[in-house]
Amino acid sequence: MSHAVDWIQVPTLRLLVALEGSPSVGTAARNAGIAQPNASRAIALLERRTGLRVIERSPRGSFLTPDGRLLASWAQEVLDSLERFALGAQALAGSGNDKIAVGASQTIAEYMAPLWISRLKRSHPNVTVMLHMHNSEQVLEGVTDGHFDIGFIESPHVPGHLHQTVIRDDTLEVVVAPDHQWAGLADRCEAISLEQLAGTPLVTRESGSGTRALVDEVLSSQRRAQPVTELNSTSAIIRAVREKVGPAVLSGLVVEEEISSGHLVPVPVRGSPFVRSLRAVWAGPTHPVGSAAHLLEAAFRPKDPARA
Repeated sequence: MSHAVDWIQVPTLRLLVALEGSPSVGTAARNAGIAQPNASRAIALLERRTGLRVIERSPRGSFLTPDGRLLASWAQEVLDSLERFALGAQALAGSGNDKIAVGASQTIAEYMAPLWISRLKRSHPNVTVMLHMHNSEQVLEGVTDGHFDIGFIESPHVPGHLHQTVIRDDTLEVVVAPDHQWAGLADRCEAISLEQLAGTPLVTRESGSGTRALVDEVLSSQRRAQPVTELNSTSAIIRAVREKVGPAVLSGLVVEEEISSGHLVPVPVRGSPFVRSLRAVWAGPTHPVGSAAHLLEAAFRPKDPARA
């Protein structure tokens, strides 16, 4: 392995990052926790080693040159990787009897997370998963507040301060009871319009639900009828639809068995607009670490052959 980078010191990287937006070397040095004489020597060494001019000095202060700004962005990437290494090492050191708090929206918690946890337990049997089921908005709040190590949501919008990755896509289905007037549309190769759907009182999830957020977004340009009822349980919505309270828009994962058994009937919608991404979200390092990383790997793993 080459030793060409042995002269690079972590404090120098922190100083480079601190120089971005700082009015002077002295200010950047204080922000990086470095004495100013040491900071000046570190910059001089960096410029000598790289052959680049890192800072521009003027009566108004010292500022990073274009090359310096590029080096600062690379320095931030290195620091992020070091943080991930440190946190990951700590997590691995405690992984012999580790606990992970996971927040998941209802669809994911009921229909996907059990498989992921099973996979995780096979590869890491000493990890204990504490799964908390909430709506997507509450999961995002829990990840932000540090109550959850990782979260899984259905919401189309993720705050910029959180990291995210898409697990898979999920198609929502408009479903009705078998004797509803829309139940025979598919047999006649017909479909309802978004305008018809928006003008129909629906059985919906509560505000904050990822499913509700997508439906509201897709129908935002339409004149909306008031929901016939709002429920905070997917199973309660299914029962309400079966009891002819009204149509609903639910995840295809949730209603697959109900449709197969004939208890619910899918309704074609022109344009098929209800497709969303199921996402993992986390705070902190760019990539999750420890058991959170292992659970994410389990979520991404292809379907088990035994379940295919």
